[in-house]
Amino acid sequence: MDTTVYVKQVRGFEMKGKEGWVWKLNKSLYGTKQAPRMWQLKLVSILEKCDMHKSKSDDSLFLNKDLSLILHVHVDDGFLIGKEELILQDFLNRLNKELTIKYKRQPTQHLGYMITWHKDGSLGLSQSDLIKKLLYDNNMSDSKGVKTPCNGNFHMEIDNEGEVIAITDFQRATGSLKYLAQHTRPDIMFTVNQLSRYSIKPTIKHWTAIKHLMRYLKATINLSLTFSKRTNETLLEGWADADYANDKTDRKSITGILTSVYGNPISWLSKKQTVVAQSTTEAEFIAMNICAKQLRWMSFLLMEMGIKDTKPTLYNDNSGATTIAKQATLNPNTKHIEIRFQYLRDIVLKRQLTIVQFGMNDMLADVLTKPLGVKKLTMVYPQIHLKEIRGVLTKESPFEDNCEDRSLEEG
Repeated sequence: MDTTVYVKQVRGFEMKGKEGWVWKLNKSLYGTKQAPRMWQLKLVSILEKCDMHKSKSDDSLFLNKDLSLILHVHVDDGFLIGKEELILQDFLNRLNKELTIKYKRQPTQHLGYMITWHKDGSLGLSQSDLIKKLLYDNNMSDSKGVKTPCNGNFHMEIDNEGEVIAITDFQRATGSLKYLAQHTRPDIMFTVNQLSRYSIKPTIKHWTAIKHLMRYLKATINLSLTFSKRTNETLLEGWADADYANDKTDRKSITGILTSVYGNPISWLSKKQTVVAQSTTEAEFIAMNICAKQLRWMSFLLMEMGIKDTKPTLYNDNSGATTIAKQATLNPNTKHIEIRFQYLRDIVLKRQLTIVQFGMNDMLADVLTKPLGVKKLTMVYPQIHLKEIRGVLTKESPFEDNCEDRSLEEG
């Protein structure tokens, strides 16, 4: 411990004659606010002994000197990738001397995701177990499925006259839906973002929309976010879109962005903008700036992993916003835009980012800014790599599972 922490004595185990005394911790204790940090410091120290260094771009990513090993850590769970079997095994042997570990090759689950390995080398991530639990917990297991996350005329607002429902039930449901949307289901991100705004005072109207979304998840429970080996695609790309003045109360717009590596979706966002844009062009420009920042971070991360020529491409469907981004000077109609959004123009002028105007019908981020009909939504699925899980895990594993099944626990 690098801070002084006192705790009450455990009831029933007080020291005789010193019942009113407290204990001073000599080491980190699970449940204290210092525990996560102390574990992280210890883990970093151990991994450094194993010749792994922490990424400058991501505190949860570790690499070795020649980039032949990459380890991603989430608390005490990790995902390890290596170029050669001997390098992998040597690292695991060294790590096992410091920690008691459980190691499994070609895992089928990780952090609540189901991982499906396909024979063509692609893999799929899905969260069908979470969807089943969500449906069961809300008595929706026998409900009839629907084809869209929300109605075509979907628009949420504060309902001052409607009957208020249990806040905990609503927040529990939106929390699970957020986890789904952020990790494997970009198709529901817009709807979840809209509904989450009303967690303080949800009404029957909002709960009805939640139930509609759950029915959609039931109908699409087998959708899997698929990652394939397509090195012929552009390395790093981003799509930025905006829905102008979406909020009818404060007239703020919605930003939608999606980024990909070799065509595989990596991150996505649907969020209300923090300022009131004065035109569609301005709203699109703000969305492009947010996407540009994400792309630059991803570019730095890829370079750390030994991947060069990471200059990203950003796609947008608004000609006015594209023109502003490429201008060397501000004009009278755009000079009021806040300085923090001018980052986009700076990296474009430095040739660190390429902007390409895209057709509206091909805008992948469209699903993150507005409700889509059945036809348009079905067309989006393959574009954002959402596919039906048709098979099961391949019986022939490309690895020999000859390692002892051993979880990152301190030994």
